[in-house]
Formats: sequence, structure tokens, C-alpha cells
Amino acid sequence: MPPFKDRLYRFLRWSEKYTKTDMIYLARGGFWSIVAQVVAMLAVLGFAVIVARLLPKDVYGQYKYILAAVALLGSFTLTGLGTAVFQSVASGFDGAIRQGFWANLRWSALAFLGAFALAAYYFTQGNHALAFGFLIGGSLSPILSSANLAGTFLQAKKDFRRSAIYFGIIETLVSIGALAIAVLLTHNPLILAAVYFLGNTLTTLWIYRHIVRLYTPDPTKTDPGMMRYAKHLSLMGILSGIAGNIDQVLLFHFVGPAQLAIYNFATAIPDQTKGPLKALNTMTQAKFVNRSDNEIRAGMRNKMLWIFLSSLVFITLYILAAPYIYGFLFPKYMEAVWYSQIYVVSLLANVLLPANSFLMAKKKIQAQYITSAAGSVFQIVALVIGVVYWGLLGLVMARVATRFVGNYITYVLYKISA
Repeated sequence: MPPFKDRLYRFLRWSEKYTKTDMIYLARGGFWSIVAQVVAMLAVLGFAVIVARLLPKDVYGQYKYILAAVALLGSFTLTGLGTAVFQSVASGFDGAIRQGFWANLRWSALAFLGAFALAAYYFTQGNHALAFGFLIGGSLSPILSSANLAGTFLQAKKDFRRSAIYFGIIETLVSIGALAIAVLLTHNPLILAAVYFLGNTLTTLWIYRHIVRLYTPDPTKTDPGMMRYAKHLSLMGILSGIAGNIDQVLLFHFVGPAQLAIYNFATAIPDQTKGPLKALNTMTQAKFVNRSDNEIRAGMRNKMLWIFLSSLVFITLYILAAPYIYGFLFPKYMEAVWYSQIYVVSLLANVLLPANSFLMAKKKIQAQYITSAAGSVFQIVALVIGVVYWGLLGLVMARVATRFVGNYITYVLYKISA
């Protein structure tokens, strides 16, 4: 073993005394996650600069509204299928990927009908851009979400390298590249939405077929309990799906598309942390699945401490740097700085993320029902009150409060779960 690798290996093993985490496993998976996240962040940043300089705020707001409304309709599909497939594949049922693909398509009929109804409404209102946008999004999003199960499959197989290359790099670069070209050529929100859905769907479908051919999962190795678990997760995820997308719908209707554009720029940089955190959550779940409750609980406090310290450092640096970042990259969106500085404080709630990984990995269904329902109801009520009475500022404050409340509820349920 080369000297550097040897020293690195010894250092990671030494650090496990303090982190109470398998640092070798985390480093192997984390390396590819970091590479993918850097590529994705640079691509998203480049696209954001193009949008900020070339696209009118109201056009960008309409485009984001189409995406948010389609995602909102997706809340009434099998949203928990990804987690269920992950659990099944991690337990050796590789055929769950094909089983999940077709099940997701069947259960997406309601979302398609909802998109069709919205399209019909906007046709009667004379807004053909939004109408066609919903038709395209409603037709392609079920295929997109089904094909995305390939990423879940790779994560469950702990194939972090392929997951990062295909879903973190290739999918991101193709979709962002196509959108950037579209922005340079047109300011039509319908075309932008069509490029988004079509580009993502075709790319992800190609990746799905490639992964299935590569792994050739045995179709007979299916988990008989997977669909039941997926339905439980999806049922509890209806409220959280609504809560996660209703903010943009509310802003569009109560304040307007321009304010929606400002809101998206205010949350854009802080929300880039979702990728690394999701990767961390996935790796943690994969590790927790085959560990006893006592083993997991023994290292929980250390995991939370390290997440807290890293979050605190990031938040402090971001608050100080935000005015300069926006002044240089997004000069037309300087009014978003204040909102962004408030919103980034919500990242402190991520300290409780390992508790959520525990509940998911150990299939604590009742606890997940409670945390999902309670957190989502609080978020929906807070968002509606915030937007109606205080507009964009109220919405941002509601998002911050919701993240803390939701994560605290998860932590309480983790503490009391047997």
C-alpha cells in the first residue's frame, strides 16, 4: 500500500474513536458523492448565472411554477417506492428494481389526471403556455420517477461510483446543458419546461436500461413485503409532498411569478446542501439496515455533533459571504440576499438527520407516520399563514421554523422508539 494511502487509512481508523462511524466506508462512498456534488453545483451555478442575466423574472417564475405544480401532483403517487426499493435491494431482493418501475407507472395515473385537469383549466383561461406545460410534465414525470429507481438501486448496492457518475454527473450535465441552450434561444416558459422534462426523462431512462443490463437483476428475487411498505410510506408522504411543493404554488398565486423567482434564488445556494446530505443519509441507511439498534444508538451522539459543527461553520461563512456572492453572480437578485441569510439558518436542524436514517432503516412505520404527518401539517399551516400575511418573508420564516420542528419531532420519536 502506498505511503499516503497507508497514512490516510490509519487516520480514518483513528478518527473512528471520536466519530463512532465507519470512516473507511464513508470515505469510499463520500469521495464519489463529493465529485458528483462539485460537478452538479458548478453546473447549477452556471445555469443560475445565465438565468439571472438573461431570463425575465416573471418567465422564470412561470417555469418554476410548472415544475412545482407537477411535483405537487406527484405527491399522490407511490412517493415512498424509492425507499421501499432501497430497503429491498439492500436486503438482497434485486428484482425489486423492475417490480418498482412498473408499479410506479401504474400508480401514477392519478397524477396524470390531475395534470390533465390543470391543463384544461388553463386552456379555458387562455394561458396555453401553462396548459401545455402541465400536459408535458404530467405525461413524462411518471416515466422519469420510475427510471430514477436505478439510482436507488445503485445506492442500495453501495455502488457509489456508478451512482455518482450516472446520476450526479451525466444526468445533471445533460439536463442543465439542454436548459442552458434553451434559455439562450428562447424566453418561453413552455419550451423551458418541455426541455426540462424531456431531457431528464430520456437521459434517466437510458441510464435505467443501462444499469439493468449491467446488473441483470433476477426478476424472481422480489420482496413480497415491498409494496405494502411502499404504500405505507407513500400514504404518509402525501402531506409531506404537498408541504414540500406548496410554497412555490402559494407564492405564484398570492404574490406573483417575479417574487417566486426571487424566492428560488434566495434558497438556491443553501439548498445545494441537500445533495450531500441526501447522499450521507443514503449511506447511513445502508449501513444501519444490517446493524443492531444498540450499535446504532451507541454512535448517534457523535454523528450529530459532527454534523452540527460542520453546519455551523458553513452557515457562518455563508452569511458573511452572501452579499458578495450575489453581487458578483446575481446582481439583479440582490434583494434575495436577506431572505437567503435567514433561510440558511435552517441547516442547523440537519444535526438530527441520523435519527431519521434510523427510523427509515429500521422501518419504524408508526414513528414515520407521526413525524411525517405532524411536520407536514405544521409546514402547510405555517406556509399558508406566512404567505397570506407577510408574503415572501413569511414564507421563508415558515420554512425555517418547519425544518426545526419537523426534525425535533423525528428526534423525539427516535428517542422513544424501542
